Amino acid sequence: MQSVHTSGSTGSRRWIARVLGVSLALGVVSATSALGAEGDEHEFFAGFVSPVSNPTQFEDPRSRTEVRTLYVYHSISDEFGKELDPAGIGGDAHIVAVQIRVAITDRLSLIATKDGYVWLRPERILENEGGWANLGFGAKYTFFRDLELGALATGGLRYEAPSGNTAVFQGQHPVFGESKSRGEGVLNPFVSIGWGMEDLGPGDIHALTYVGWRVPISGYDSTFFDWSMHLDYGFDLGAFGAFFPLFELNVVHTMDGGRRQGLSQEGFDFFNFGSANAADHTVATAAYGFRYRIFEGIGDVMGQSFGADLGAAYEHPVTDREDLFGWRVTTDITFFLN
Repeated sequence: MQSVHTSGSTGSRRWIARVLGVSLALGVVSATSALGAEGDEHEFFAGFVSPVSNPTQFEDPRSRTEVRTLYVYHSISDEFGKELDPAGIGGDAHIVAVQIRVAITDRLSLIATKDGYVWLRPERILENEGGWANLGFGAKYTFFRDLELGALATGGLRYEAPSGNTAVFQGQHPVFGESKSRGEGVLNPFVSIGWGMEDLGPGDIHALTYVGWRVPISGYDSTFFDWSMHLDYGFDLGAFGAFFPLFELNVVHTMDGGRRQGLSQEGFDFFNFGSANAADHTVATAAYGFRYRIFEGIGDVMGQSFGADLGAAYEHPVTDREDLFGWRVTTDITFFLN
């Protein structure tokens, strides 16, 4: 199998411009909609909930201290690996992880958003394997926050170190045709925007959007453009907490293929195969789920109270192209300070 390196085309740039336009439009709505809410700014934004799907990329724009435990079941599409076997690879992957965010101020946070252990259970071609994921960490800063508009915006930068095990396609996994493992990691600049409105009927509505780029330090990994969107409607259940049905959309566009594998498919959010022939390909998924606020406002830790959320979402592709993505269930429990 021969590796052929291709670069993003003019069509790729036009696609990115259209998605950026949608994200900027949401930002404009966030900056021009009247909220008419009264009360404390901190209390208002504390009523938001974090995204559930695309957990290693889709970042909450708020600055808060939290520990998020994750379990992800990922079904591997039978379309993936057909260049190696007409039946595809199939099977599934299981991921357990812990994310940590520490609010240094009410605007600045340090974040560690990728780690954990991966079990790969393919049906064909590959062997069952287990290993550690790469480590991803960085910082984010809320540069805009306005209670009257009900909006906030945050910029950040993450670095994903090639620290994981090659058996589960993490770390410095080998380049096709070479015996040496290569890769210096990936930089991820991003912007997250949030907007909310209170007292719409029985509950509150919240919208989040995320735009990010995953840019390899070397040319061995693929380059991605990511766009995500979240909508939820929160119901206050009184003594029984709060319930937030949610819908999320995630788009991953491969801007430029890598130089690891002579494949035309990529690994969406968690895996970077460095597929040489994947440039200008796009996969989009829709996720349906909920968050349940188990409790909040308990205790006093340096002037902040303790709370916990439970989240779950089912996710599937909405484009004809699937790459690695068959379907996925993401679950988490988040313990936070507000």
